[in-house]
Amino acid sequence: MRDLRTVFEPKSIAVIGATTNPRSLTNITFLRQLIDFGYPGRLYPVNPHADQILGLKTYASLQDIPEAVDYVICALAASKAPRIMRECVAAKVKVVSLFTAGFSESGEEGAALEREVVEIAREGGVLVLGPNCLGVHCPKAGLSLEGSIARKSGHVGFISQSGGVSSQMIVALAEREIYISKLISLGNAADLNESDCVEYLGQDDDTHVIGAYIEGIKQPDRFLSMAREVARNKPLVVLKGGTTPAGAGAVRSHTGSLAGSRVVWEAVCRQAGIVGVTDLAELTDTIEAFTYLKPPKGRRVGIICVGGGFGVLAADECMNAGLVVPEFPPEVKAKLEKCTPLAGTGLRNPVDTTPNTYTSPENLAATVRAVAGWDGIDVLIVAFPTTLAIKTGQQYLIDGLRAVIEAAREMGKPIVIVLSTYNFAEGEIRAWELQKHCFEQQAPSYFLFGQAARALDHLLSHYERVAREPLR
Repeated sequence: MRDLRTVFEPKSIAVIGATTNPRSLTNITFLRQLIDFGYPGRLYPVNPHADQILGLKTYASLQDIPEAVDYVICALAASKAPRIMRECVAAKVKVVSLFTAGFSESGEEGAALEREVVEIAREGGVLVLGPNCLGVHCPKAGLSLEGSIARKSGHVGFISQSGGVSSQMIVALAEREIYISKLISLGNAADLNESDCVEYLGQDDDTHVIGAYIEGIKQPDRFLSMAREVARNKPLVVLKGGTTPAGAGAVRSHTGSLAGSRVVWEAVCRQAGIVGVTDLAELTDTIEAFTYLKPPKGRRVGIICVGGGFGVLAADECMNAGLVVPEFPPEVKAKLEKCTPLAGTGLRNPVDTTPNTYTSPENLAATVRAVAGWDGIDVLIVAFPTTLAIKTGQQYLIDGLRAVIEAAREMGKPIVIVLSTYNFAEGEIRAWELQKHCFEQQAPSYFLFGQAARALDHLLSHYERVAREPLR
């Protein structure tokens, strides 16, 4: 296994290409964010035409820095990369992150340049990130690709061949109170690749869930082996780009990788135990499920919602995702009759209750206990119509959320919340506010039943593979 400790925990960083221009992308993306995020190590801007950048003493070259630097960020033109890499070898640099594009993704000339740079690095014992990458995000070490979020360290490791996807996932997960342990943007992955990162994160004590956006796989056999080994102990959730002809063409111009077909990728996921997802939203939803839910004992779901039609659609979404929606026995229906008005409702599964029930935390909690107390279900899904808050006020729904989450936990059943917006702008505004209360209670929440059902299916499928048998 390659030792990536210096990648994620460098004691010193040099930024080659930093300038006195306050609008410089290099300054904004790297130097400024490291300063603002509170990087505790030593920072060295490198520029032969400046004495000071962003308040930091600036050096004309790596050789002028009074110590051997752990980590170098290079933002100079691709044509200068061989010279810079030789200087890094001479200066005993451990890791070089090449931000610049213009390598294998640009054609054969760029590919030859990329091979030259990697050859120089390997001969000199330097590990290369990229080229065409943003580098790493490790809040525990004060490293950030996204300075707008709180400096919180979490338990999600992330690997991406796209810098943009990396930044988006950091923000999207933080909105759900989920934080990164270690993230790496690989770009072209000319040296350090996705197999190295999967292997390292698989043994990282700070990482409990691994997510990834991958376009091309450099070492397919090794990746399959690493993924199979890691997935036995940690969920490995992967979004594969370039599984269509159009996507594959875009991949070649983005990172210079060769993409595979959807059929081949799905076979890889089955063999390796990878949780394969189809888009960024599903990637985020699935990581959320693994973050907030303990493994349910099986696939049987109890559903509570408002409106018969919505209940039918919810049941369809769950069944289509491979979940089971069993009908309640008479004893459960008898309990539901005590807390759910019979007129205009249904006591099957899903439970079709009334809007008034959602203004009574006591009735809501009793409904949850009646359903969750039955041994015939393994997980509970409760829908909250967020547009009700327009009439009743937000506090009713907040109180209801707390009541149902507490009741489900009393009964020992995992719970998933669906904040139904009905595609109304005001409903979505209310839903975003209510999500915060769900996350405070460590409960996953989604805006659509389909999202919740697919995330649950991915969660259950992973644990079925680990247990080597289907859950009931």
